[in-house]
Amino acid sequence: MSTSQAPSSSPGSLNVAFCKQDARETFRALLHYLPVSLAVREILRMRVLAERGTLRTPLLDVGCGDGLFWEVLTRDLASGRSSGVQGLVGVDISDSELRLASLRLSSLGGEVLNFDISGSGRARALDERIGAFRTVIANCSLEHVPRLEDALSNIRRYMAPDGELWLFVPAPRWSDTFVVKRLLGKLGHRVSGTYGGMWDGFYQHHHLYPAWVWQHLLEAQGFECEISALGSARGNRLAELWLPPALLSFLYKSIFGHYPARLSRPFKLPLLGSMQEYLDEVQRGDVITRELEHPEVVEYAIRCVQRKR
Repeated sequence: MSTSQAPSSSPGSLNVAFCKQDARETFRALLHYLPVSLAVREILRMRVLAERGTLRTPLLDVGCGDGLFWEVLTRDLASGRSSGVQGLVGVDISDSELRLASLRLSSLGGEVLNFDISGSGRARALDERIGAFRTVIANCSLEHVPRLEDALSNIRRYMAPDGELWLFVPAPRWSDTFVVKRLLGKLGHRVSGTYGGMWDGFYQHHHLYPAWVWQHLLEAQGFECEISALGSARGNRLAELWLPPALLSFLYKSIFGHYPARLSRPFKLPLLGSMQEYLDEVQRGDVITRELEHPEVVEYAIRCVQRKR
């Protein structure tokens, strides 16, 4: 494990290098709250951003959820605590998620708002910040937005001219990585397709596109983009293996408003040792590839800047 020091936060930026410095401790922090299956995916996105070292602020997180992502991503290597999220504005349309995000991020300098990025009638709470955000993150959120073009148009309005946008979206064949789906394929494509469609319905995926379609949509909105792919065979097997208990955690959260962290933590944390090979892949960056059609790819990481006029 690397012992080099991560870059420190500076005025106008957030230090997000923790995952690259110590993937194991990053994963441990995620497991304190998230189901294993979700933590396996979340650390992929963190690793992509950690490669940047810092992210410029003001920063807009579209679909911030419960705020755990930023609490973990901005951890300091020495202290194991967040180095702060000053300049972060998280928006979401779920009041229950925003309550959790406020508890996590407000004391760290962040701000959270109930706001619909697609502009479907809610109060336009960000209008005074048009052209202000130097970084915009949409972490597996835009695939759930029915009015995608409106969302992308508004994001561009809120970005600074020299800002950058990071999208994390599922690859269209992400469920093809499931061993169960591959086995069902022996019974016929309709059977395996129904199984994959069940998961897309569960996760409410409105937009599942190949990389070239995402590039076309983004270029039509005035962006230039670079696309990387995320995934690994080890990570995919882990995510699938721990999917059944994740479903129980989803059900618990839908009832009580939060994951059963205290109940599940004693069972999850001892698993870290058995996941070390995957975490080594994460720390080395082997889970990031330019092979967009690789059979183990589950997500795309898309970095965009505004096209110069």
